[in-house]
Amino acid sequence: MSRSLVASLRRSLLRLKYRQFMAAWLLSGLGATVLACSPDGAESPSSPSESAAPAAAQADPTLRNLSQGQLTGVVQDNGSLAWQGIPFAQPPVGELRWKLPQPPAPWSGTLAATDPIQPCPQFVSGLSAGIADPDGDGIVGSEDCLYLSVYAPDNIPEGESLPVMYWIFGGGNNSGYAGDYNGGKLAQSQDVIVVTVNYRLGSLGWFYHPAILAADASGAAASGNWSTVDTIAGLQWVQNNIAAFGGDADNVTIFGESAGGGNVMSLVTSPMAEGLFHRAIVQSGGIGTTSVAQAVNYRDDDVPGHAHSSKEIINMILQRDGLAADRASAMALQESMSDDAIRDLLYSQDAAAFLQLYNPEAARNYPAPKKFTDGTVFVEQDPLAQLASGDYNQVPIILGTNRDERRIYLYAAMTDVIRNDPQEYIRFAHYPSVQWKWRGVDNLARRMAPAQDAPVYAYRFDWDEQRTSDNGLDMAVAIGAAHSTEMAFIFGDWDVGFISGDALYYPATNPGRDQLSAAMMSYWTNFAYTGATGTGRDGALPLWQPWRNGEGNPKTLILDSSADRGIRMMNDEVTLDSIKTDFMAEQWSAPQNRCRAYLATFGGTSAFDRDEYNGLAEGGCGDL
Repeated sequence: MSRSLVASLRRSLLRLKYRQFMAAWLLSGLGATVLACSPDGAESPSSPSESAAPAAAQADPTLRNLSQGQLTGVVQDNGSLAWQGIPFAQPPVGELRWKLPQPPAPWSGTLAATDPIQPCPQFVSGLSAGIADPDGDGIVGSEDCLYLSVYAPDNIPEGESLPVMYWIFGGGNNSGYAGDYNGGKLAQSQDVIVVTVNYRLGSLGWFYHPAILAADASGAAASGNWSTVDTIAGLQWVQNNIAAFGGDADNVTIFGESAGGGNVMSLVTSPMAEGLFHRAIVQSGGIGTTSVAQAVNYRDDDVPGHAHSSKEIINMILQRDGLAADRASAMALQESMSDDAIRDLLYSQDAAAFLQLYNPEAARNYPAPKKFTDGTVFVEQDPLAQLASGDYNQVPIILGTNRDERRIYLYAAMTDVIRNDPQEYIRFAHYPSVQWKWRGVDNLARRMAPAQDAPVYAYRFDWDEQRTSDNGLDMAVAIGAAHSTEMAFIFGDWDVGFISGDALYYPATNPGRDQLSAAMMSYWTNFAYTGATGTGRDGALPLWQPWRNGEGNPKTLILDSSADRGIRMMNDEVTLDSIKTDFMAEQWSAPQNRCRAYLATFGGTSAFDRDEYNGLAEGGCGDL
């Protein structure tokens, strides 16, 4: 019996307990109501099955009939069709805060799906650029944010169904929004349907305390993983509605970047997402979960909780509101409160004031526990062990990172080093960047490749042909192939990413940039069509081979322009040990840079050694 068959049987046994729950969950509203059944159980005339193909004869080419109601979109400048801001769940406000996403209410008349999706509540940052903060409290967005957008080419032959690519944005799971990504160019040029989805962020998306649960809550309704289930609800909406836009519900690729890539891995490992997608692409992602104890307990319990666990947050509310003088008295008061009193306290919190408890300095990313191993949304197993066992949603998958991931976070604070000692800066950024490749690609691929029959592909994005800035900063050194820079190449949109547009590109290198973008879109969409990257959709690109364990076997596709060695396979892989060996042999201009780079690379990993760290520099590294 093959290992994959054994894993399949093991998964079936593991998921039996979820199937009854899922059936009840869907029938209770999330999936079933979107079928709009008539009293005798037959589908109503407005159901997707009777309006699946776009009607060429319609006066408005964007007019569609869904079970929720009729809607129209817009024809974009490049000819693609766009429907922006479609509700896929009821607004999670009032009593629906910290509850499962509920099925969207039907509407009367024709919904004009023409406005880009607005963000869920988050701190003002570069990822919320253009979103007004009229009250100046440093928080933008609304809890009424569960919307998605659909993008389609304008020339779908009648009766044909196109692959669906379901985009999950990044931003640390604390910031960002789907409205920042327009899938029209990708859809129009590659004949795919692109869906971009919003999901609840931060502590409004992942929050667990027994007092907020309904008396009969169980399974996902008692998980605290509201945001993860938002993305699952969006996938369920796709299953029931995407045919109306020309999409194939049996060919869905989930893809995302950074935290969005991590959320793709969450769906790969979540039993609740089984069958809702068929391929996966993880761009600069990773994998990780948090225990329920960390989500709830006090930080000094025998099993300690997170510094911002739900009980610690209640302590902060009680102190902020003058109900307790200090943490000790807040704990005593909290322990005396009934569940109803705690629930009322939490639900009375204004979203902005609640977020500010986590982050008084209003930085974009604030520390909060997420992705709880509740036994339903996430299994109670280390996710790396889960991947090695094969007990996950096995689909063809692409894992990738960018060569210079960490430069995006370093350049603003290290401009003097970039100008005066660029090799020191490159050296400093290299090690935490290659560590990202280890945790986001190699450490996952070497577990998954032998555990599944479906192929595992890996890439590294290397393009670094940026301009010199107006103040003389070489952006090819300062930014290079940094975090988020690959997204513009996949969407064909040069304003996508943390830094974009004229800050990065200039006419001399744009032809090579555009050629690489076309190649990446071709690989990505060939994968969406077939489950294999191959030689791209036109069959003219270098063969992208699957990851194979073992020295000398193909591992990673390098994505670069023809001016800089081009697209090619690489056989090397990295381990935490190999990174440590290279790091310790490195020569540094400044000892404090060696200390800081060590912390940035190995802090929080099994490779961190306090004595080794203290010995990196004469006199020790200190408390950096």
